[in-house]
Amino acid sequence: MRRGPIAVLRKMRDDKREWRAHVARTKQLPPDYRLVMEEIEKFMWNFAWDDTMVATFDDILDLLEEGAAAGRPVLEVTGDDVAGFAQSILAEMQARTWQGKKADQLNARVHAKLDEEKS
Repeated sequence: MRRGPIAVLRKMRDDKREWRAHVARTKQLPPDYRLVMEEIEKFMWNFAWDDTMVATFDDILDLLEEGAAAGRPVLEVTGDDVAGFAQSILAEMQARTWQGKKADQLNARVHAKLDEEKS
């Protein structure tokens, strides 16, 4: 479904407002948490850039804010493998996409056909 130019501009304005709110929240984190959040964002932008990115970043930020409020070290929240933490989130994001569903279908077809050959 096509959207008119006004709807597109409104969406862009709303997206920008949402991003600015996210950045403002990130700036409120303790320095070590802020560093980790910003590095996760840089990493994830390389692999995904859809409409769900800010919402996903906000979910990560919620987790980091809770950890900071509890006084936990940031790597206790994410684990020592911060890239692995980010990759697991990217994998979850992809699983919800059309591409992820197609990948699941491919795996199911291959396994079904291999099982048939064994029988």
